[in-house]
Amino acid sequence: MIKRQWVIQGAQLAVMVLLALWLGGWIRSLMMVPVSDQMPAITLPELSRQQGQWQPSGHSSDISRGGHRLVYLFAPWCAICEVTFPHLAQWQQQGKNVVPVALSYTSLDEVSRFLTPFADQAPEQVLLGSQELSRYLDVVAYPTYLIVDEHGTVISKRVGYMPEWLLSLYLNLNGI
Repeated sequence: MIKRQWVIQGAQLAVMVLLALWLGGWIRSLMMVPVSDQMPAITLPELSRQQGQWQPSGHSSDISRGGHRLVYLFAPWCAICEVTFPHLAQWQQQGKNVVPVALSYTSLDEVSRFLTPFADQAPEQVLLGSQELSRYLDVVAYPTYLIVDEHGTVISKRVGYMPEWLLSLYLNLNGI
């Protein structure tokens, strides 16, 4: 009698777990739907490493141009960004077109403090975004990954943590 009760409870638990996994997958798929928004024609200032310090380079980049790429939107206070940010330099070394953009920061010093621990792992340049850009792109969480085609159209948007191997797969599947 007790064994039969365990089997029933085990089956109920298995159904609940499968339902939770299905629901989680469905919610996650909603975060990865094609976006088809145009990147705004906004010129953003660049930061670059100069003698171990992150400083404005005096250059700027039009975020709507740059070929098929990943635009990585991060915030210096974001703990998940600290985990995912080091992979950007690896992807660039592999020939992937990756553009990091800092958002939701209060000062240049805050962004520099975030970047300093990644001296050997950070991309050569980081763009400084604005609240205007954040609102335009409807950024609700960090990090946000945008796959942008050569015409400046956002073809995919992904929000939140993904393990490095899964992010690499995501980039490969999107032709980056």
